[in-house]
Amino acid sequence: MSGNGSEVALLSGDDLRNMFLQGTLYFEKHKETINDLNVFPVPDGDTGTNMALTLLAASRELHGVSSSSIGEISRIAARSALMGARGNSGVILSQLFQGIARGLAGKEEARLNELGRAFQYGIVYAYNAVSRPVEGTILTVAREIARGSRNAIQDKINMVELLGVAIASGKKALERTPELLPVLKEAGVVDAGGLGLIVFLEGCLNTLIRHSTVELPITHISPHKETAEERISLQEEFDKSYPYCTELIIKGESLSLTSLRIKLETMGESLLVAGDTGVIKVHIHTGNPGAVLETCLTCGSIHDIKIDNMLDQFDKTRWSSGDGLTDPGRASSQNAPHLITTLEIAVVVVAAGEGIAEIFKSMGADCIVPGGQSMNPPVKDLVDAILNVKANKVIILPNNSNVQFAAEQAAKLVDKEISVIDTKSLPQGLAAILAFDRTKSMADNFVEMCLRARQVKTLEITYATRDAVVNGITVKKNDIIGLTDGELLISGRNINETVIELLRNVLNEQEEQIVSLFYGKDVTKSQADELAHMIEDAYPETEVELQYGGQPLYHYLISVE
Repeated sequence: MSGNGSEVALLSGDDLRNMFLQGTLYFEKHKETINDLNVFPVPDGDTGTNMALTLLAASRELHGVSSSSIGEISRIAARSALMGARGNSGVILSQLFQGIARGLAGKEEARLNELGRAFQYGIVYAYNAVSRPVEGTILTVAREIARGSRNAIQDKINMVELLGVAIASGKKALERTPELLPVLKEAGVVDAGGLGLIVFLEGCLNTLIRHSTVELPITHISPHKETAEERISLQEEFDKSYPYCTELIIKGESLSLTSLRIKLETMGESLLVAGDTGVIKVHIHTGNPGAVLETCLTCGSIHDIKIDNMLDQFDKTRWSSGDGLTDPGRASSQNAPHLITTLEIAVVVVAAGEGIAEIFKSMGADCIVPGGQSMNPPVKDLVDAILNVKANKVIILPNNSNVQFAAEQAAKLVDKEISVIDTKSLPQGLAAILAFDRTKSMADNFVEMCLRARQVKTLEITYATRDAVVNGITVKKNDIIGLTDGELLISGRNINETVIELLRNVLNEQEEQIVSLFYGKDVTKSQADELAHMIEDAYPETEVELQYGGQPLYHYLISVE
């Protein structure tokens, strides 16, 4: 860094590296404040966490880099931030870094005007990465930071003053975000991503002011450690008295999931009966697959029969469990599970909860990436999953609006044909995969899966993390709240009563409908059974399916078809 603390004229790679490391540490201290700005008072507010983990991914790489070239430092930071990007805010932040790296490419040091141009590139990259940019978000704040910086450069100020002006411009834009985005105004908050960007730049400014060239220890930032619920066990034992994993599809008219489930539940374990009145997917571990097939034949025609002897496979599939689960830490394609035969099309699914993951596997998912509501997976995990499946065409089900963007970025980083289905919830994902047909083309599957996902209403039951007023509904901290397709509709004190009231807003009592309840890891089977009976009593024309989801934070995820 040439010049004294108040006359900084050039920024070197070492300067940028230390600013980035310090900015990451500073951000880590403030991430919970950013998380608390979640518009909806739900327990998975994770903008701060996503941005922190994105920055941490870049900082880990920079910590061991010896180059002093600002072009090289910015390139490494951008690439590692992209691979570590989580959630929409993390991906947008990584794209901002991508553009800055483009503007600094090939430079050893950068002057004020060169930094200004680089930031302009960053804005272009960030906006271009979003298919439908929304004002009042981190994009607005970043644009105004760039605009303020560009104007300030013309006044021939020093580097410290420039960054100060940039932050001040961003803060003004942040204060206006509630006026640009009504949902922020109603919630009484500013945009979390925009605040996150300002917090990071404040950390960078602190380093610039101190004129420090001392390495900053990144080890003080603890990486996220996945819980047992977030990482599906890859070595799960099975009951050897039921060695045959049997899967098939039943097609017919007026099929009843409930009656078929009753017939099959005594024939084995790990039973899954999912679908609708026209198509049912069956998965069961049994000692007599022939009896299962005969029972299913009494309901309709059977298709896509698959019977595997798990005793033969168990020792060979300790790593992949024979189910396509991948370890996101293994990135290269040569580490892919060896027993999975080459497929025309593979399906990669993002899912939270061991029960939900098991259901997706039984319905044909080739790879499960742990993550979703409580922890968005990084782009790298999605890239690794795509590489590890034995197919050159891959369909991704993100199953969360905050994972969709990361999935789209992952698709751009691999040499495979990728389709990302716009599934914003796990129920939408389950509906979409039911329409998946390996005999059809990629295009046909994309259309059918998108259509099927849109036919499902998603209901979510969780608790409020703070007092709020949303959609005119007053919510108190720890209230039970119900959302339909992301819109908060109900607030109450009792879980079962809240579910019944939420269903009253959705169900048509004159039509036969299917309600699928997926109960979370903090709900007992007896509690779930009690709720299922209450729904059947309240809506006798409705068929109720109960499944263990195991999802964190959300008491129930509910699909209505």
